[in-house]
Amino acid sequence: MAELDESGYLRQPHTSAGRVPTERAFRYFVDHLTVSPLRFADRTKIELHYSVPASDSVEVIRDTSRLLALMTGQAAAVMAPRLESVQLKQVQLIRLRKHEVLAIFVVTTGGVHNRLVRSDADHQQADLDRMSGYLNQSLSGRTLEQAREWIGHQLQHERALYDQFVHDALIMGDALARLPAPAEIYVEGSSKALNQPEFADPARMRELLRALDDKTALLDLLERALNQSEVIVSIGSENFDARLSGLSVVASPYISGAHPLGSLAVVGPVRMDYERVIPLVSYTARALSRALEH
Repeated sequence: MAELDESGYLRQPHTSAGRVPTERAFRYFVDHLTVSPLRFADRTKIELHYSVPASDSVEVIRDTSRLLALMTGQAAAVMAPRLESVQLKQVQLIRLRKHEVLAIFVVTTGGVHNRLVRSDADHQQADLDRMSGYLNQSLSGRTLEQAREWIGHQLQHERALYDQFVHDALIMGDALARLPAPAEIYVEGSSKALNQPEFADPARMRELLRALDDKTALLDLLERALNQSEVIVSIGSENFDARLSGLSVVASPYISGAHPLGSLAVVGPVRMDYERVIPLVSYTARALSRALEH
């Protein structure tokens, strides 16, 4: 015990207290943990959850945060796919008023997104309908990132220089592709997380609720998970945002084919049941990926 204390794996919170593991100890434990396959009962519950037909992908994603919160007793967050990362199925341009156009995107995962565009030219609805048809024919199956590259190349093409309609349609498409899209994060289980003994302290409780209410605290970790091929575990001070410094986050991406769409995470105390939560988050991410593809 003395050696563990001196090595930074144990600490004494106060004079009369016993020793408790430090963040370093939890990191060592997680790094050397042999994760067992998810229990049959948990796998069955997840598969049954996704076997129920849903009206659209937004419902599937939002319900995933509820599922994780219910199964872990912790807070859970799911980042919806960014519009830039999903394939376009259809775009419709609608004239609202002079120099203002509403763009309605339908994506292959089933979601619908709206964006307001201000145009230098005052396009009439008939012209916007023709542009919609041209952009649908040209951009269907591409992500917005791919659309930006394609439009940039086409604007340098000879036809765009001499065909006014093609030029206007490409300029409109470029404006749509460059509009920023805020990340949507669905959080569930805040009240469940408060049942953990660590959050009996009012200060710790407020810290957790602030982190979950202001979803920007989770955004960095959820975006980091997008670039990973497996589950990541961020413990205490390893979290970049100070509001998460007393918490652990277990996160994983969910994908379409080989392309990451978004990510999901369980947020709880540093003393978390990693042996159960890690395979649960991993399996749920794979199940969500299959559900969105189907």
